[in-house]
Amino acid sequence: MEQAAARAELAAQKAAAREEARVEALAEGFRSGQDQARQEIEAQLGALAGQLAQSAERLFVEQAARSAMIEEQAGHLAITLARALAGAALAEKPQAALAGAIRECLGHARQAPHLVLRVNEAAVEMAEELARRLAAEQGFAGRLIVLGEPEIAPGDGRIEWAEGGFVLDSQQIAALVEHAVLRVFGRSLTES
Repeated sequence: MEQAAARAELAAQKAAAREEARVEALAEGFRSGQDQARQEIEAQLGALAGQLAQSAERLFVEQAARSAMIEEQAGHLAITLARALAGAALAEKPQAALAGAIRECLGHARQAPHLVLRVNEAAVEMAEELARRLAAEQGFAGRLIVLGEPEIAPGDGRIEWAEGGFVLDSQQIAALVEHAVLRVFGRSLTES
């Protein structure tokens, strides 16, 4: 009986050891499965974060391109509007810019012996009448000389006197506007 009891006890110990090893193996397998799952999840999250960063970068680049296009269109619109308004103003009052320039120059050259006004040859008569009227208003007693020159664009002109002069040049004004647009928008409107 003792032998049978010893065998039974040994069998029970073996069974307990096997059960303990089985439970330990299950726990180790569970921990290993959790570690593997955590590594796979971390790898997937890393890949998704990389894709998200690339998508965000692409969206930022697209948004910057859209903003640049909107700025360029706004610049074109502003210039087109300014040209249209200037053209309408010139069509409505073709002498306005020239009259303003003559007034300004008469204020500076009131004591000058003569004032020379150079305009487009088609505008000589109108410019002469305008200059004489403004000279009388401003009290200019010097001699007025109005000359027509074919190379001066309609609406443009040059006013000269002994100590100075004034140039009304629409191409120069357009170049200054273009330069201002370049400073604001970082590129010329003619580049697009």
